[in-house]
Amino acid sequence: MNELKWFAWLFPLLFIVHDMEEIITAKNWCKKELHQIIPLPITPFGNTKSTAGFAVAVFEELILWILATLLGNITGFYGLWYGFLAANIIHLILFHMIIFPLSYRRYVPGVVTAWLTLIPFCYIFYLAQTVLNYSVLQIALWVTIGFLLALGNVKLLHNNIDLLARLTGE
Repeated sequence: MNELKWFAWLFPLLFIVHDMEEIITAKNWCKKELHQIIPLPITPFGNTKSTAGFAVAVFEELILWILATLLGNITGFYGLWYGFLAANIIHLILFHMIIFPLSYRRYVPGVVTAWLTLIPFCYIFYLAQTVLNYSVLQIALWVTIGFLLALGNVKLLHNNIDLLARLTGE
Protein backbone atom coordinates (compact mmCIF):
# COMPACT_ATOMS: atom_id res chain seq x y z
CA MET A 1 0.00 0.00 0.00
CA ASN A 2 2.93 2.35 0.65
CA GLU A 3 3.97 2.06 -2.99
CA LEU A 4 0.48 3.14 -4.07
CA LYS A 5 0.58 6.18 -1.77
CA TRP A 6 3.47 7.59 -3.79
CA PHE A 7 2.15 6.55 -7.20
CA ALA A 8 -1.32 7.92 -6.42
CA TRP A 9 0.11 11.45 -6.55
CA LEU A 10 1.21 10.91 -10.14
CA PHE A 11 -2.46 11.08 -11.21
CA PRO A 12 -2.99 14.79 -10.35
CA LEU A 13 0.56 15.61 -11.47
CA LEU A 14 0.15 14.02 -14.92
CA PHE A 15 -3.35 15.50 -15.18
CA ILE A 16 -1.99 19.02 -14.79
CA VAL A 17 0.80 18.37 -17.31
CA HIS A 18 -1.84 17.36 -19.85
CA ASP A 19 -4.18 20.22 -19.05
CA MET A 20 -1.40 22.81 -19.18
CA GLU A 21 -1.02 22.01 -22.87
CA GLU A 22 -4.74 22.67 -23.26
CA ILE A 23 -4.69 25.88 -21.20
CA ILE A 24 -1.75 27.26 -23.17
CA THR A 25 -3.09 26.40 -26.63
CA ALA A 26 -6.91 26.33 -26.35
CA LYS A 27 -7.74 30.02 -26.76
CA ASN A 28 -5.88 30.54 -30.02
CA TRP A 29 -6.95 27.15 -31.32
CA CYS A 30 -10.63 27.89 -30.60
CA LYS A 31 -10.37 31.21 -32.47
CA LYS A 32 -8.84 29.59 -35.56
CA GLU A 33 -9.72 25.91 -35.68
CA LEU A 34 -13.14 25.36 -34.13
CA HIS A 35 -14.71 24.28 -37.43
CA GLN A 36 -15.27 20.55 -37.40
CA ILE A 37 -14.95 18.35 -40.46
CA ILE A 38 -17.27 15.80 -38.85
CA PRO A 39 -19.95 17.60 -36.78
CA LEU A 40 -20.15 16.53 -33.14
CA PRO A 41 -22.67 17.39 -30.45
CA ILE A 42 -19.76 18.51 -28.24
CA THR A 43 -16.90 20.91 -28.73
CA PRO A 44 -13.58 20.97 -26.91
CA PHE A 45 -13.26 23.42 -24.03
CA GLY A 46 -16.96 24.24 -23.89
CA ASN A 47 -16.50 26.44 -26.98
CA THR A 48 -14.77 29.03 -24.82
CA LYS A 49 -12.69 31.94 -25.95
CA SER A 50 -11.47 32.49 -22.39
CA THR A 51 -8.20 31.08 -21.13
CA ALA A 52 -9.07 32.20 -17.60
CA GLY A 53 -12.44 30.47 -17.59
CA PHE A 54 -10.91 27.25 -18.86
CA ALA A 55 -8.06 27.52 -16.32
CA VAL A 56 -10.56 27.88 -13.46
CA ALA A 57 -12.37 24.77 -14.68
CA VAL A 58 -9.07 22.84 -14.82
CA PHE A 59 -8.18 24.08 -11.33
CA GLU A 60 -11.52 22.81 -9.99
CA GLU A 61 -10.88 19.39 -11.54
CA LEU A 62 -7.36 19.33 -10.11
CA ILE A 63 -8.76 20.03 -6.64
CA LEU A 64 -11.13 17.05 -7.03
CA TRP A 65 -8.27 14.76 -8.06
CA ILE A 66 -6.13 15.99 -5.15
CA LEU A 67 -8.99 15.44 -2.68
CA ALA A 68 -9.58 11.91 -4.01
CA THR A 69 -5.83 11.22 -3.71
CA LEU A 70 -5.74 12.58 -0.15
CA LEU A 71 -8.79 10.51 0.78
CA GLY A 72 -7.10 7.39 -0.54
CA ASN A 73 -3.76 8.06 1.11
CA ILE A 74 -5.23 9.03 4.48
CA THR A 75 -7.99 6.42 4.80
CA GLY A 76 -6.79 3.65 2.50
CA PHE A 77 -10.07 4.00 0.55
CA TYR A 78 -8.99 4.39 -3.08
CA GLY A 79 -12.29 3.60 -4.81
CA LEU A 80 -13.11 7.17 -5.81
CA TRP A 81 -9.51 7.87 -6.84
CA TYR A 82 -9.50 4.65 -8.88
CA GLY A 83 -12.73 5.65 -10.64
CA PHE A 84 -11.46 9.15 -11.42
CA LEU A 85 -8.20 7.73 -12.75
CA ALA A 86 -10.14 5.36 -15.03
CA ALA A 87 -12.35 8.24 -16.19
CA ASN A 88 -9.26 10.27 -17.06
CA ILE A 89 -7.79 7.39 -19.08
CA ILE A 90 -11.11 6.95 -20.93
CA HIS A 91 -11.19 10.72 -21.58
CA LEU A 92 -7.68 10.73 -23.05
CA ILE A 93 -8.34 7.78 -25.35
CA LEU A 94 -11.88 8.60 -26.40
CA PHE A 95 -11.62 12.35 -26.90
CA HIS A 96 -7.95 13.23 -27.43
CA MET A 97 -6.91 10.18 -29.42
CA ILE A 98 -10.07 9.26 -31.32
CA ILE A 99 -13.03 11.68 -31.49
CA PHE A 100 -11.38 15.11 -31.68
CA PRO A 101 -8.49 14.17 -34.02
CA LEU A 102 -10.92 12.41 -36.38
CA SER A 103 -13.40 15.27 -36.23
CA TYR A 104 -10.93 18.09 -36.79
CA ARG A 105 -8.24 16.22 -38.76
CA ARG A 106 -5.55 18.49 -37.38
CA TYR A 107 -3.88 19.29 -34.07
CA VAL A 108 -6.30 19.53 -31.14
CA PRO A 109 -4.96 20.95 -27.85
CA GLY A 110 -4.06 18.16 -25.47
CA VAL A 111 -3.32 15.50 -28.07
CA VAL A 112 0.46 15.56 -27.56
CA THR A 113 0.34 15.18 -23.78
CA ALA A 114 -2.53 12.68 -24.05
CA TRP A 115 -0.15 10.38 -25.90
CA LEU A 116 2.74 11.16 -23.54
CA THR A 117 0.76 10.57 -20.34
CA LEU A 118 -1.36 7.58 -21.38
CA ILE A 119 1.31 4.95 -20.66
CA PRO A 120 2.11 6.32 -17.17
CA PHE A 121 -1.63 6.59 -16.42
CA CYS A 122 -2.19 2.99 -17.51
CA TYR A 123 0.78 1.84 -15.44
CA ILE A 124 -0.61 3.63 -12.37
CA PHE A 125 -3.99 1.99 -13.01
CA TYR A 126 -2.31 -1.43 -13.35
CA LEU A 127 -0.27 -0.88 -10.18
CA ALA A 128 -3.39 0.24 -8.29
CA GLN A 129 -5.27 -2.88 -9.39
CA THR A 130 -2.33 -5.04 -8.34
CA VAL A 131 -2.20 -3.44 -4.89
CA LEU A 132 -5.94 -3.03 -4.32
CA ASN A 133 -6.91 -6.34 -5.93
CA TYR A 134 -10.44 -5.17 -6.73
CA SER A 135 -12.92 -7.75 -7.99
CA VAL A 136 -14.53 -7.33 -11.40
CA LEU A 137 -17.66 -6.02 -9.67
CA GLN A 138 -15.65 -3.47 -7.67
CA ILE A 139 -13.77 -2.36 -10.80
CA ALA A 140 -17.06 -1.93 -12.69
CA LEU A 141 -18.62 -0.06 -9.77
CA TRP A 142 -15.74 2.39 -9.18
CA VAL A 143 -15.07 2.99 -12.86
CA THR A 144 -18.77 3.70 -13.44
CA ILE A 145 -19.03 6.00 -10.41
CA GLY A 146 -15.79 7.82 -11.28
CA PHE A 147 -16.77 8.21 -14.93
CA LEU A 148 -20.28 9.49 -14.15
CA LEU A 149 -19.03 11.94 -11.50
CA ALA A 150 -16.23 13.21 -13.76
CA LEU A 151 -18.57 13.48 -16.76
CA GLY A 152 -21.17 15.36 -14.73
CA ASN A 153 -18.51 17.68 -13.36
CA VAL A 154 -17.03 18.41 -16.80
CA LYS A 155 -20.50 19.03 -18.24
CA LEU A 156 -21.28 21.45 -15.41
CA LEU A 157 -17.95 23.24 -15.92
CA HIS A 158 -18.37 23.46 -19.70
CA ASN A 159 -21.90 24.82 -19.34
CA ASN A 160 -20.65 27.52 -16.96
CA ILE A 161 -17.27 28.35 -18.47
CA ASP A 162 -18.29 31.88 -19.42
CA LEU A 163 -19.42 32.46 -15.81
CA LEU A 164 -16.06 31.13 -14.60
CA ALA A 165 -14.33 33.57 -16.95
CA ARG A 166 -16.37 36.48 -15.55
CA LEU A 167 -15.41 35.44 -12.01
CA THR A 168 -11.78 36.00 -12.97
CA GLY A 169 -12.54 39.45 -14.37
CA GLU A 170 -11.95 38.39 -17.97
